Amino acid sequence: MATPRLISVVTAVFDGGHHYLKELYASLCAQDMPDGWSWEWCVQEDGNSGTPKKELPDDDPRVHYGTGLAGRAAVTRNMALSQAQGIVIRNVDADDVLLPGALSRDIDALHRVAWCVSAGLDLHEDGTTVPGPYDPPNGPVEPGRFYREQAEDRLSVLAANLAMHTDLIWSLGGWMALTGAETIATLLAAEAVTPGEFIAEPSMLYRKHSAQTTASADYWNPQEDEARRRLIQMRVDAIHSNRTRYLPGSIDDDDSAVDPSVPPEARQAQGLSRMTRGNEA
Repeated sequence: MATPRLISVVTAVFDGGHHYLKELYASLCAQDMPDGWSWEWCVQEDGNSGTPKKELPDDDPRVHYGTGLAGRAAVTRNMALSQAQGIVIRNVDADDVLLPGALSRDIDALHRVAWCVSAGLDLHEDGTTVPGPYDPPNGPVEPGRFYREQAEDRLSVLAANLAMHTDLIWSLGGWMALTGAETIATLLAAEAVTPGEFIAEPSMLYRKHSAQTTASADYWNPQEDEARRRLIQMRVDAIHSNRTRYLPGSIDDDDSAVDPSVPPEARQAQGLSRMTRGNEA
């Protein structure tokens, strides 16, 4: 069995979007981890060029690299889950940088709740940083808050800063296979089934640059953007209709550890065992 005190950092990357991986790796190495905890970095390429791997160290056993058929970020993150052995999962985008203490604060929160999302700082090309303008209060998130904000097109957090119990991401079926906004979809699905927390101290520098996916005009095609929003809302509405709830386990218990020899479908079954529906809760 793998140690339960391991956080798996998941990063999706594509050939051409890999130029900041060295900086991200350096920020991982600089993390001050809680006693007994360690991290692994599961880097999955959206494609099979192998080019991003050249930016990664070849002598660090904590770093895992995978390739596959191109399918955009959601599919790529899900493929990265096949490598993850940690009891908790943390998303970090390939062009972003973790700030000191980010993983430690995630782990602290995940002892109390099954998911957390943290603040970020926009990092502009001139090197200046700007805090998010609408961050919610630090601490427990009011049930349904992010769902309502998304419906009103004013989501107050960077969903890319999401961390959660591995059982929870498996029980949700991984990241929703959308062409974009998959981190928002996953955040809202997690919010729908179990309480979470917001960490007000910024955990990440969110790099703003012209080559990022969300800077493309195609990404914001009105018809596609509306379709994504509708699908996200329909999924959460279905979760609420079924009264589905997730009952978190302890991230320090040995019986919650991830066994790397167990195939993905069995890991998902472990996650689903914590789900209840209707009057079962």
